[in-house]
Amino acid sequence: MGVYRDLKEALEQELSRLDRLPEVKGPRVARLLDKLRENRFNLVILGAFKRGKSTLINALLGEPVLPTAIIPLTSVVTILGYGEHLEIRVHFHNGQSTAITREELAAYITEKGNPRNQKGVREVEIAYPSDYLRDGVRIIDTPGVGSVYSHNSEVAYNYLPQVDAAIFVVTVDPPLSAAEQDFLKDIREYVHKLFFVLNKIDYVDEAERQEALDFTVEVLQGNLATQKVMIFPLSAKLALEGKANRGSALLKASLLPQFENHLRQFLYQEKGRVLLISCLNGALKALNDSTLALQVERQASAIPLKELEEKIARFHLELQGLEKEREMSLLLLDGRLKAVMVELTGDLETFKRGTSARLRREVEAEFHRKSNLAVDLRKELEACLFAALRDIFTDWRRQEIDKLALLLADTHQEFAGRINGILERLTQLTARIFDFSLRGFAAEETFIDKSHFWFKFKEEPVGLEILQMTVTSLLPRAFTKGLLLKKLLENVAELVDKHCGRLRYDFQQRLQELARDFRQDWLAKIGDTTQNITQALERARVQKQESAQAVSRRTGEVEQRLTEILQAEGALLALKARIETSLP
Repeated sequence: MGVYRDLKEALEQELSRLDRLPEVKGPRVARLLDKLRENRFNLVILGAFKRGKSTLINALLGEPVLPTAIIPLTSVVTILGYGEHLEIRVHFHNGQSTAITREELAAYITEKGNPRNQKGVREVEIAYPSDYLRDGVRIIDTPGVGSVYSHNSEVAYNYLPQVDAAIFVVTVDPPLSAAEQDFLKDIREYVHKLFFVLNKIDYVDEAERQEALDFTVEVLQGNLATQKVMIFPLSAKLALEGKANRGSALLKASLLPQFENHLRQFLYQEKGRVLLISCLNGALKALNDSTLALQVERQASAIPLKELEEKIARFHLELQGLEKEREMSLLLLDGRLKAVMVELTGDLETFKRGTSARLRREVEAEFHRKSNLAVDLRKELEACLFAALRDIFTDWRRQEIDKLALLLADTHQEFAGRINGILERLTQLTARIFDFSLRGFAAEETFIDKSHFWFKFKEEPVGLEILQMTVTSLLPRAFTKGLLLKKLLENVAELVDKHCGRLRYDFQQRLQELARDFRQDWLAKIGDTTQNITQALERARVQKQESAQAVSRRTGEVEQRLTEILQAEGALLALKARIETSLP
């Protein structure tokens, strides 16, 4: 712990040093400092709905702090941190917050108490006196993916960039679903330390437990592309009962202690290294282009006023060309996204034709199988149609997502390159006009992150959860068998058409959100860089109207800041090497 403490103190000193540099100082460095000082480490519980994530957290804490139920429960992110006694505070999207009691908690974080998060809760913070939550660890309960509540999946996906380590919870009943496998593939690039828990082992006997364990390990190995997967079978329910009632036999039978030993070992031995590297990389990123404006100002201030004004005019003239290139890139982006929509529309039409014919055949076959045996033929045919609709639409949507993801990834990569190219040309023309080297500066490459589009399409489609209601509403009860079949077959095409329309609208809305996100991110980066250069040129021009003493003083300040930034970068790189060597 002495080595870690020394490295942490060294990193805190470097971050404090950065926070005093005007060109680097800002919210990003301040957040890194807060995270480091508080030792804040996000251990996030992930998985599908109804896997027992909240029960597992309760078992680790030894008390039922979080509500549990048989329906999809958690609808907002719930963050548990250390406190001397239980305190619960709800934070809303409008910036307000309020303290609540444990009894009131379900009214804010569950679907029953807060359906579709109608109360506008951003997150809930719970302070609790648990050893797991000491030393800055925060256990975070996220909504489950794959339920009928699509907004829950979106919340879970969008929280991934904040994960330091994660516990992925699956169960023996049922085993890993397709939605869970998709989610696991998505989180691999965000979560570098994953623990796997096979919950609810008390639901099955020993043979079935081993079968579920073997199956889960095989699936995880395939999805993670590795032969080394450690998964911990346990019963969170038995563990909680054992801890709450001091029942050592129940706790032993739950197998939770084995997982707890492994988790404590990680938190003691590895957590510190993960935290330090995370904060250090964030600091290096903050330094990435902080020298550009200073170099521009230094060079510009050394040029005679007349020559400087000529160079500024030349800069703005060439900048117009880059702005035209930017607008052309955005127009091409719109065209590419429209092409994706055309591709989707064509796929939907093909799917619709095939699905209507397929469903008519399945409904008619089911009618003939059950017409003389069914107790409630209408009800059973409705159930058959509903199940077939959901399966067909869910499978097709997953396949279409995979196809669109590839198209969008190519589009994203191309336009990321275009925008980064504009940024690079912007800095190069600035360096060329004002005669300085770009050593130490590189255009950011943050635009290749697929999270800008990937998560837009991963949650369940809008409207599919009310398919059954739609089927029921279209079928009056007073039908003979022959009329019932006829009406069902007539309604198949209408149902398929309606839900294809819903899917198309759903994808279109998400593509529009995607285009908006692209524009905001790209234009903001180009705008920020352009503004920094323009402001530096204006400072240099104003200096020409000041005294020689003032100019000399400002030139000295710029040189000192450039030196400090380069020294800070060197110190951070040296510290990173020390961390990787000392905390392997």
